[in-house]
Amino acid sequence: MNNQALYDLSYGVYVITTWSDGKATGCAANSAMQITSSPATIAVSINHDNFTNKCIQDTGVFAINILGENCDPQVIGNFGFKSGRDTDKFADYEPKIKNMLPVVPKASAYITCKVINKMETSTHTVFLGEVTDADVINDDKPMTYAYYHNVIKGKAPKNAPTYRGE
Repeated sequence: MNNQALYDLSYGVYVITTWSDGKATGCAANSAMQITSSPATIAVSINHDNFTNKCIQDTGVFAINILGENCDPQVIGNFGFKSGRDTDKFADYEPKIKNMLPVVPKASAYITCKVINKMETSTHTVFLGEVTDADVINDDKPMTYAYYHNVIKGKAPKNAPTYRGE
């Protein structure tokens, strides 16, 4: 099998946020897509080892933060390469609260969801969320995963579906 075909799929760069005992937390993700328009339904894929997975299971809600091409790369590093189990990922910036969910202030748009179903794979949970709110924060062009790799020269975190190893 030629894995390049999988790497050629189009992805975005997102931060999925939720709560952990009243504290904002989240993780970077590249797998989010709209499933239906009415009611608006979104799917996100979160690794079982990510603390955010447990937090979404516990709260039943999440927000998708769409990152733009001009987003500070530290946001990706913070949410993609650290664990919320032992790190306050919002320590450097206060989250905006939108529809009772934490939103990364440097995101270009957000979508809040309540979990309506989920599917387990061997490594990830795919959460289906009914959209409860969405808005554009700024006009920064959404960052694609290709842009992240080719322009920013970013790497995939270990728990990412596209992780290639070192």
